[in-house]
Amino acid sequence: MTLIGRQERYIEQLGEQTVEAHELPGFIKKSLGIKGKFNPGVSESAIKDNIHIAEVIYHPMWIVQNTVVATRRPFKPKRIPNIIFVDAVSGYRGLLSTVPYISETAVEKDKIISHIIDAQAVEQYIKDVQNNQIDRSYVLKKPGHEQSEPRLVHLPLWKIEMQGQSGKEIHYINANTGDSEDFMSSRWASGVDLMK
Repeated sequence: MTLIGRQERYIEQLGEQTVEAHELPGFIKKSLGIKGKFNPGVSESAIKDNIHIAEVIYHPMWIVQNTVVATRRPFKPKRIPNIIFVDAVSGYRGLLSTVPYISETAVEKDKIISHIIDAQAVEQYIKDVQNNQIDRSYVLKKPGHEQSEPRLVHLPLWKIEMQGQSGKEIHYINANTGDSEDFMSSRWASGVDLMK
């Protein structure tokens, strides 16, 4: 990664940021589920009035292209490509269903979240996904894996600080899809997915 100026840095951004600031109240209301839907005090205009700060941050994630190689003698091996992701802060890991779009972009350094899991440590998380999520579906002979080098990418997230019914609330909205990332944010602080 190269420095552009003192305040900017190039990163590889995961996905294409499509959610605009004026759309955030609708996505926050949607993330509240049933309790937000039927509560008359939680309208989009009320949410908009209670937002104090809304900024885009860049959350680090490791991704690896993984090819599952299942031998089927006398036929040639079946090759199934997939993408393994590891949240570089919480250690939460799994498989992506589609290959994400990745672009290089310049962002402010103070908007980039620091990663806890480095390139060496991510290997044990990748092995965990291979063993516990992929291999588990093969009953008899376990498949082989061919993987690329781990690649650090950053997921753009809207961080919204607002006054809610229970006091100060912080919501995280995926800047690509508009989906709530409250589940992931709860795992960042708990450390429940980190491997020792």
